[in-house]
Amino acid sequence: MKEFENLVSIQELQQQINASKLFSIFLSKEQRKQRKEIEEQLNSLLNQMRLFSERFSPLGWCMYDSMSVPLIEKANQVYETGGAEAAEHILIDYYKGEVKDRIHQIHHKSKELLLRYELIKNAFEEHFAERYYASVPLFLIIVDGAVNDFTKSKGLFAEGTEVTAWDCLVGCNDSLENIKNVFNKGRGKTNSEEIRMPYRNGILHGRDLNYGNEYVSCKCVALLFAVAEWMAMKNNEDKRKEKYQKEHEEISLTQTIKRYNQVQKDKQEIQEWKKKYVVVGKDIPECGTVEDYENYQYIVPVIHFLQYWKNKNYGILGMVLKNMFSYETSEKKRAGEARKLFENKTLNTYKLLEIEERGCGMSKVVVNVTWGSNGEEKNGDLVLGVSYVSLNQGAKETALPWKNNGEWVIYPWDVSALYKE
Repeated sequence: MKEFENLVSIQELQQQINASKLFSIFLSKEQRKQRKEIEEQLNSLLNQMRLFSERFSPLGWCMYDSMSVPLIEKANQVYETGGAEAAEHILIDYYKGEVKDRIHQIHHKSKELLLRYELIKNAFEEHFAERYYASVPLFLIIVDGAVNDFTKSKGLFAEGTEVTAWDCLVGCNDSLENIKNVFNKGRGKTNSEEIRMPYRNGILHGRDLNYGNEYVSCKCVALLFAVAEWMAMKNNEDKRKEKYQKEHEEISLTQTIKRYNQVQKDKQEIQEWKKKYVVVGKDIPECGTVEDYENYQYIVPVIHFLQYWKNKNYGILGMVLKNMFSYETSEKKRAGEARKLFENKTLNTYKLLEIEERGCGMSKVVVNVTWGSNGEEKNGDLVLGVSYVSLNQGAKETALPWKNNGEWVIYPWDVSALYKE
């Protein structure tokens, strides 16, 4: 499927591989072996994406940039050995289970989705409780309304709505467009038989009566992820193009192989990393200073966030919580959003409740906060993801804590308590 190869990042790697073949006689045996491994991995990835799109798009499953490659591979493998229905259950199991760890990514992809924070939260609550008659229409309403606001004219299912974006998987292949057409299929007659596709018209207009099942709801979840990523990629399209043009340089095969070797080394180090089990109140204090958490650096930005909140430093708050206000493109605007959210909330107390190291560069931090607002005292738990990311967005190497080549950054997994009146 050629559209996947139209991704700029894929094209660049393919060009390097093809160019290297012209002077392969000058490469060492080890370099030729490594070049072949890179080519095989790329071809395998493209083939897996092509097969997934061909097999599962007609069934209503949408592929998107952050979709798990092992999930795609497993679905394809089961499709080949057990058929379409067995393969669909691989996807259903994922969207009923593991996806819980990723839903925090959705509402901060765009201002339009953040506006629907409570709706999204309610839709997932209904979905995970298997109340599909409630979750399905909620997901469809969220998607259609958010896209309508985003495009300032048309909903996702309206004729003429384009879902394209530069160097974006959702925007460069036709899977989302195909699914949009399937979902928007006319449903002129009332149907009481079970459907396994989220026919938007039939469901929202009351013609498809038996839509409340895991197939339909899980496909709506995949659609919501795809739309969220398309919005985020479309929002920063010009910025990404400019960055690419500025940073793009001719890269030799030797450099590509060097990077490949470094990636393999990083993978080995990541596999050797050992998780620490941290008990709040025993290993670390519930409410301490930055110095108390020197051996747990991923907690430090959370303490800084709470200090900036207490001191009403909205400019720094906007920077520390940049992923919370990622729909805004400038520091000034993010500071403004931080002011709107926190200026009427005076932080009184906080205490850490839970720490979970989920990976060498990702930890979960749960903190309980009490604040005053309009003469009332309020309380809530904030669930934060803290990820280790590169200091240089254009960096070619993996950011790893023991390399000291990055910083710990907060991602708001569940901060709904802050938005409740």
